[in-house]
Amino acid sequence: MSDEKYNALNKPTQTPPPHLSADTPQHKAPVDKELSSNQAAASHHKDSEAASTAAPDSAPATKSAAADNDTPMPPKEPIASDSGWSPKKKSMLHLILFVALIVIGVLLILYAWKLPPFTPTVQHTNNAFVKGRTTIISPQVSGYVTQVAVQDFTKVSAGDLLVKIDDRNFQQQLEQAAANIQVAITNRANNEQDAQVSQAQIDARLADLHSAQARVLSAEQDVQRYQDLEAMTIGAVSKAEVAHTQAQLAQAKAGVEQAQANLEAAQQARQKTIGSLSSLDANIKSAQAVAKQAQINLDNTIITAPESGQLSQLSVKIGQYVTPGTQLMYIVPKGVWVIANFKETQVANIAIGDRATIQVDALGGKTFTGRVSNLSPATGSELTTGSANPATGNYIKVAQRIPVRIDLDANQPDIVRLRPGMSVEADVDTKTHTGPHTKITASK
Repeated sequence: MSDEKYNALNKPTQTPPPHLSADTPQHKAPVDKELSSNQAAASHHKDSEAASTAAPDSAPATKSAAADNDTPMPPKEPIASDSGWSPKKKSMLHLILFVALIVIGVLLILYAWKLPPFTPTVQHTNNAFVKGRTTIISPQVSGYVTQVAVQDFTKVSAGDLLVKIDDRNFQQQLEQAAANIQVAITNRANNEQDAQVSQAQIDARLADLHSAQARVLSAEQDVQRYQDLEAMTIGAVSKAEVAHTQAQLAQAKAGVEQAQANLEAAQQARQKTIGSLSSLDANIKSAQAVAKQAQINLDNTIITAPESGQLSQLSVKIGQYVTPGTQLMYIVPKGVWVIANFKETQVANIAIGDRATIQVDALGGKTFTGRVSNLSPATGSELTTGSANPATGNYIKVAQRIPVRIDLDANQPDIVRLRPGMSVEADVDTKTHTGPHTKITASK
């Protein structure tokens, strides 16, 4: 084996020192660099040896002798860099872009959640409807319908005939009530005559009393005269005559008592007759009231429009038997408004007088303007008959809604096309407060 092969085989493997192992991140790159340089030096050494073999014979001999005398040297260990490895520094532009992206993200989140400074001043809801006065037309009496004078959706004026009910029974009741009035009036007239008769009887009984009293006075005088004659002249009058005059006196006194009793009886009879007079007057008033009720019932057989407006679809037909409360039709007078049910988190800044706009779905999103005229005194759930009781059972917080009334501005195009019940979308601009007196906290 030649010396070159011996040196190559005995050449120690170059390994990085323990403190500069290849697993250490900050020293991995310098070690790789040193290893590459060592391999390049070894390759250069081999090339030099190959060139030396191709030279003249004298040169190889001399170099061979020198090579035989040279002792193989151990490889030099790479020296680690003092600075070590560090990441590449980013420029100031990258930092500014990073901060700008963070700021934009925060602003987008605030805008998405409608948080300050992006809190909206216009409150929007699609839980809104057109409202109006819808009056139910119902009969007040029972009977069969004999006439329907209108059709579906007819426009009527106040007092126009709508429906007529058979009135024959009510006509007969009115006639009977009128007859009862006449009977009551006749009874009262008879009572007045009885009172007059009683007064005449009282006068007669009073005359009888005066006559009886006069007979008593005459009888007393006769008795006194006979007694005087009997005392003055013996035998002038007999005792029988004296006794007869005394008997006449007693009879006259009894006549007075009887006349007084007859007078009292006549007075009592008259008082009774006069007492029943008030009862007869009450009978007349009662009969008159019955007659008025019969007249009202008769008038109610003719159902007319209470006010001007437009009728709904009719639910009554000729020959139908109706009772009080039966829904025959609706009448919708002119004049509509909007009820917008805002969430309770939206009404903090809504006040009376705020400007509002609505978009009507039925009219292709046509916009109308108006103002907030009032707010409900309670939430919609609180005003229902079956309001929930949160004090029992599990509780899940749900945003309540507060109805807000919006009065539309007059003289707007196509406002007459609005119908109660239409769905709309409402927007209220809370920047248009007219004054602090319109705040919810100082509501009327």
